[in-house]
Amino acid sequence: MRSVSRLTGVLALTVAMLAAAPSAQADVTPREKLKQHVRDMVQTVKAAPTAPKKRAILDEKLRGMIEALNRAERMAPFSLQDQKGIDALRTRLQEKLDELHGQNGYEAVPAGQLNTFADYVQQDFEQADSITISLTSALLILILVILLV
Repeated sequence: MRSVSRLTGVLALTVAMLAAAPSAQADVTPREKLKQHVRDMVQTVKAAPTAPKKRAILDEKLRGMIEALNRAERMAPFSLQDQKGIDALRTRLQEKLDELHGQNGYEAVPAGQLNTFADYVQQDFEQADSITISLTSALLILILVILLV
């Protein structure tokens, strides 16, 4: 319980500081930072020495992003549009997780295809720009992704 209140305090302070501070780079948005997080995940997967390690990294990162979305929903009320965007993003992430492990009608990604699958996850995430999430909501999700993953 104490860690939840501490996390909430840290998040509130971070959001307040980010809102008050002028942006050093106007083109670096929370959405871009989330995309960079996924790009970093892909590089980590490709650098992993074995297929089980690659699969574990993908699993951890996808689950962490889903958990960040879940926590963000519990922490703040979202507009209907943001809620739809969060739901769509969570669905896409869950589908990738199901495909990774061969669940819910998917065949598991073969060991030799994990690098390609990581690229596919990145491409799908970057094409998710049609999913609309406000900047404030994206910032909260970004902070949680960084803290949880």
